[in-house]
Amino acid sequence: MAQLSDALASAGRQLEARLQTHRDRMMKEGLHAALPQSWRFETESESAVLRLGADGRVTVGADVTEPPSVIVRWSQARLLDALLSGRSNEHDRLSPPTIRFTTDAGRKAFSLLGTSLGL
Repeated sequence: MAQLSDALASAGRQLEARLQTHRDRMMKEGLHAALPQSWRFETESESAVLRLGADGRVTVGADVTEPPSVIVRWSQARLLDALLSGRSNEHDRLSPPTIRFTTDAGRKAFSLLGTSLGL
């Protein structure tokens, strides 16, 4: 049942590399001030949380104590496919993910980094 956590951990490594590579750009755009934050991913069968640390590290866990900045809901199969293949869902118009931003910082971070997760 830990398929989602495993997929997020794999995608999280790519996201962490992107955070490290684009640190200067993030500083210019003010994203570093928006960290840390967490993004909750939910499917019909499991959920997991991806945490973006202030140091640019990305970790995955079952839950966090603070409310997430972003909540992504999608079917298990489609979310796993997007995370593992890095495929954007732009051509999947029939059932795109539901993405809810609970903070402006979450919206900004996701707009810059969501494509690293295939979203």
